Amino acid sequence: MEGRCAISRCSELDLPCHKKRRKITKEASILLALPDAVAMSCLAQVSRLDLAALAMASKSHRSLAGSPELCHLRFVMGCAEASFYVCLSLFPDPIPRWFILTPNRRLSPIPSNPCQAPDSSSFVVVNWGIYVIGGLINRSPISDVWFFDCFTHTWRGVPSMKMARASASASLVDGKIYVFGGCGEEADSSNWAEVFDPETQTWGDIIMPKMPHNIHQSVVTEEKKVYGVDEEDQVFYLLPSEGKFSTSGKIDSKGGNRNDWCVIGKLLYCRGPRGGILWCEPDELDWAELRGLDKLRLSILFGIRDAIPDDVQQATKMKVRYDITKLCSNSAGNIVIFWNAHRGDPESLELWSAEISVEKRNRGQVWGKILWSAPVFQLDPLSHLYSIKLLYSASVRA
Repeated sequence: MEGRCAISRCSELDLPCHKKRRKITKEASILLALPDAVAMSCLAQVSRLDLAALAMASKSHRSLAGSPELCHLRFVMGCAEASFYVCLSLFPDPIPRWFILTPNRRLSPIPSNPCQAPDSSSFVVVNWGIYVIGGLINRSPISDVWFFDCFTHTWRGVPSMKMARASASASLVDGKIYVFGGCGEEADSSNWAEVFDPETQTWGDIIMPKMPHNIHQSVVTEEKKVYGVDEEDQVFYLLPSEGKFSTSGKIDSKGGNRNDWCVIGKLLYCRGPRGGILWCEPDELDWAELRGLDKLRLSILFGIRDAIPDDVQQATKMKVRYDITKLCSNSAGNIVIFWNAHRGDPESLELWSAEISVEKRNRGQVWGKILWSAPVFQLDPLSHLYSIKLLYSASVRA
């Protein structure tokens, strides 16, 4: 895909592609004449698009451009570029499909993993990749773990967990992945949680009291604590480095109505009911509505952008056809949401997305501003695919 982008770039510059290739070959030969460390440092500062173009020049340069050492160097030098990745379940296809959000705000397909569990996996972003952990296959939890390299767009298996898990809570704290729960009634304090070290690619034990209820939502706060609520809407804290679990004694103010927690600055955000977006102070957990998004909320509720009711209060009392299906944050510190909609042809289902910046104003109010809103993916009525379910979405620097 990136190779095709590089070729189209030639036409944009009004340069014949064969002349462009000669120029790239000359530059590549100069790079290969440099010591490896110097050449690697130069390549680390090149954009991913130009790296793809240079990789077409020679096999030697291709091996440098796709090496793990270059990925690490780009990350350390701060040269990694942010990209947004999405994983969709397109029924009845059992294999989850992966996409990257392009600059023109469309989802472009990238290599998927035919061995990935179709549902109930957990995922964690680590450096320039995504770990997909556990899940359900034929209604049974699995212990498989996969790593998706977002620089090379390749998959590889990593050591499996000791316990099979589905819908577990997975969090990155101090460079290590902590996985809690999702393993059924047979779990106890010795196996309810485990920890993975991406550096050594090994799983280790973490002795932590088993929570009485399953984890419903969790996030990692600035204090490097795992903070969330369980299925009974009780607030809890996990201190993975110390193997401690505690409850705050508080109850979520809007129990059962919030999903997809994320942290932006010092505030928590989540998707609420009926197209709403909520925010709160972590210590208070008193959720309030994000303001300034009335028109967007109506377009989500009715799946259209035209002929929507002007009265927000009246419209939200009507039967809801659609809702936000996923909420997360991106590398810019903005909220990204997704929802399904029909446009014109009732058989044509679209996945829409919007990016929203947030601002805390006087009197403790938080307002959102829509930066863009657009359809990012459409189901072809002739594809024999009938529904879109968004499994994961994440911003990754690679």
